[in-house]
Amino acid sequence: MYHEGEAVPEHLSVANSAAQEHARRHKHAHPGDMEKVRYVFKNLMRDWSQDGAPERTQSYGRICQEAQKQLAGRNADDPARILVPGAGLGRLCLELTNQGFEVQGNEFSYYMLLTSSFILNNTERAEQWTVFPWMHSNCNQKSIADQLRGVPIPDVHPAALVQRPGLLSMCAGDFVEVYSAQDQAASFDCVATCFFLDTAHNILQYMQIIRHILKDGGCWINLGPLLFHWADAHTYLPEKELSIELSLEEVEAAAKQLGFKTIKREMVSAAYMTNLSYSSAVGSFKQDTGNNGPIA
Repeated sequence: MYHEGEAVPEHLSVANSAAQEHARRHKHAHPGDMEKVRYVFKNLMRDWSQDGAPERTQSYGRICQEAQKQLAGRNADDPARILVPGAGLGRLCLELTNQGFEVQGNEFSYYMLLTSSFILNNTERAEQWTVFPWMHSNCNQKSIADQLRGVPIPDVHPAALVQRPGLLSMCAGDFVEVYSAQDQAASFDCVATCFFLDTAHNILQYMQIIRHILKDGGCWINLGPLLFHWADAHTYLPEKELSIELSLEEVEAAAKQLGFKTIKREMVSAAYMTNLSYSSAVGSFKQDTGNNGPIA
C-alpha cells in the first residue's frame, strides 16, 4: 500500500484507495488473516529452506521423477507443458522447470501470490532472509529455543532453477474459473497436483477440468491425501458450503470414467509443514521421592 504523499501508479490508484480505506476502518488484523500469514511462514520453511528439503523430497521429488519418466524423449526446443494447480510458493514449479519442462503455476490465495512473487522476483542471494515459522506454534515443541529458531530462506536462488527464459509462468485465479474455459482445452501435456485435490468443493469438477486441459495422451500426476478441506466447513462458517468427499476407490473409478488409465499406484508417506526437529518423543518418568515440593 502506498501512503499519503507518495506517488501512486495510475493503474494502482483504485486498489490503493481501497487499501487505505480498509486500513482506516479496521485498525487490527482479523484473526483469520493472521492465521493465513502464519501459514505462509510455514510454507516458506517447506518450500524455500534447507529444513524443508526432506519434505520436498517426499512429495516434489516423487512428482519430478514421475514427470521425467512419463515425458521423456521430448526435444529441448519443444518442451512438454506442465500445469501445477495450487502452486503455493512456486518451488514445485521451479523444480520441474529445472528439468527442462515449460511450467505454469496456478494459485488463488492472495497471500501465496504476494509471497511467491516476492521470493521469485526480489531474491538477490541464497539465505538472504530469516523467518521464524514456529514462533506462534505452542504445541509439540521440544524447547523454547527450538520454537524460536530462525530458518534461512531461500536455500537456493530461484533463478538458478530456471534453465532459460520462457519456461516459467504464473496464473493468478481460481482453478475452476480459469481452466474450464474453452481456450484452455488440450493445452497441457501434464497436470501435476500436489496436496491439491482435496481443496475442491467438488472433486469431480476438478477431475473433469484436468481431463479438459490435457492433450490426448497427456498424463496426470497426483500426490496427496483426501482430507477434504470443506468437509467440516458447516461447523465454523455461517452458511453451508458444498463439499463432495470421495474415497480413493471412488476417485479412481471416476478417473476411469473420464478416460484415465492408472499406470502407477503407490501409497507413500509425505509430511506437510512438519517441524522435523521434533515430531514425537518416548520417555519414562519416576517420581523423585526426595523432592515433593510444589512446582510453583
